[in-house]
Amino acid sequence: MRWTLHYDPSAFKELAKLDKGIQRNIKDYLAEVGLLDDPAARGHGLTGPWAGFHRYRLGQIRIIVSIEPIEVTVSVIKIDRREVVY
Repeated sequence: MRWTLHYDPSAFKELAKLDKGIQRNIKDYLAEVGLLDDPAARGHGLTGPWAGFHRYRLGQIRIIVSIEPIEVTVSVIKIDRREVVY
């Protein structure tokens, strides 16, 4: 199943601030996630104020996403370094 990736405008701005190599790694990683049958299988579900969202980890970078199974969409909400994102 192919999942559609959607970037929140603020996440897109955060992505643009990162180094080009890191941007490429994030885009490649999210492209792989889009090909999975269940994107929630990779990453972890969040709790507390971020309950209902999932996170993916790429080194020190955290990618917060919302997975919508009915719409077959993975929405990228936030991209930033670990110490800032939460």
